[in-house]
Amino acid sequence: YILLGLAARGPVHGYDLHKQLGTLDGLSSIWYVKQSQVYALLDKLENLGYLQGTPVPGTAFALRKQYQLTDAGSQVFEAWVKNPVQHPREMRQDFLARLYFASLAGPIAMQQLIDAQYAACLSWQQAIQAALERSADPQSFQYVVDAYRLNQINAMLDWLDQCRTMLLP
Repeated sequence: YILLGLAARGPVHGYDLHKQLGTLDGLSSIWYVKQSQVYALLDKLENLGYLQGTPVPGTAFALRKQYQLTDAGSQVFEAWVKNPVQHPREMRQDFLARLYFASLAGPIAMQQLIDAQYAACLSWQQAIQAALERSADPQSFQYVVDAYRLNQINAMLDWLDQCRTMLLP
């Protein structure tokens, strides 16, 4: 999805995508991918019909592929950016990538994404809290795991509140 988001800016070569990934503010901190992996992912996205690769003459190579987002790719990308992640483990990388692209779309897109993710986190929090309350043995390892998960979700909710303050007008 990150590659789709970068391709949404306009036609781009695989090498240029890899360079962007290493230099974009914040994005380079959450996703590192080798150049060879970029090309493999571009092939996959092209096979899915999300990108269209067109051979064009290059300066260093006889032909280079230039990738352009298709209508299907645009629809898939837009849906991805607007929806919250479904699991807490996806917050560190997937949600941050979504937030990056939502920030490019403007404050309304960021607000909607943050609000949707906040609601998802509240749901996770309630489910874990209920599991802790049902626990027959607060000395069990499962209780310790659930308490850890609850603390993570609470930290996510606090961080999302901070995002509202830092990023939104």
